[in-house]
Amino acid sequence: MIEDIMYTFDKNFLRLNNLISLYKTIAVGQGRKPANSLDILRATTVLTHATLEDYLRNLLEWKLPTQGREKIETIPLVGTSAIGRPTKFTLGDLVAHRNQSVDIIIKQSVKEYLGTMSFNDTSDIAKALVSIALVVTPDIQGLFPAVNEMIKRRHNIVHRADRVEVAGSGNHSITSISVQKVEKWKNTVDKLVFEINKNFIV
Repeated sequence: MIEDIMYTFDKNFLRLNNLISLYKTIAVGQGRKPANSLDILRATTVLTHATLEDYLRNLLEWKLPTQGREKIETIPLVGTSAIGRPTKFTLGDLVAHRNQSVDIIIKQSVKEYLGTMSFNDTSDIAKALVSIALVVTPDIQGLFPAVNEMIKRRHNIVHRADRVEVAGSGNHSITSISVQKVEKWKNTVDKLVFEINKNFIV
């Protein structure tokens, strides 16, 4: 299963490399780069976060159904919650799952729940890893500052179009971004995945 997860991750990671290569072919020469070419780097930042989230969701989809009750009891029964919060359900809610095994219902419930999950900082990542009985090692923790930096920047790009307010002017400017910074974030995500995957090396 980890091979399938990494196949998807590697495909997404290649997309990051392709975007950075595209930026480097466009943004030639010295000096401050125009915002339209830097938007490629902003798109790469958003996709870097999405690549990490996709990997983590796939990992959780694989491992969460095998955990004990305490790890999954806050996950709602599939089809009973649109926002991922646990709800009470009656026997009538089970009719839709007649002739399905409990294992299948658990897997379906986990998959639906993960569709509502996001990772807004590294505390969310650490919580997710602990939920599938993985240890957040010092090597993993050491990567968290750069990952948090990437996530915060992604948030500003997605929710504020990467604007920064100019104090007292009523205007705004676009926050600068560098290819070196984006490559650092990309490589940090790669290292984080490598460290997590050490748990699955036989």
